[in-house]
Amino acid sequence: NVEDNFLVPAIAKLVPETEQHSFNNRVLRNLGILDSRLHLVAMYEAIEESGDVDEKALFEKAIPSIPQMMIPRWKRKLYEPRAGVLDAEL
Repeated sequence: NVEDNFLVPAIAKLVPETEQHSFNNRVLRNLGILDSRLHLVAMYEAIEESGDVDEKALFEKAIPSIPQMMIPRWKRKLYEPRAGVLDAEL
């Protein structure tokens, strides 16, 4: 995947970590509460599926503990109902 192989490493190398965190926070604020919760669940799911220990550590460092604790509930109440619609369309 071009994004994983080239874009992400380039951004990680060129953009300071503090600016990356600031950007992530702005994205979450602009998404609104519901969409930001869905985004966090999707990010968590992608990291879990990848099995990348370093990415998981970065996620745990960047995301406050309370939202992390809420991910299972948001997954069940918000994410799965929407993702189920996608499964039904296939």
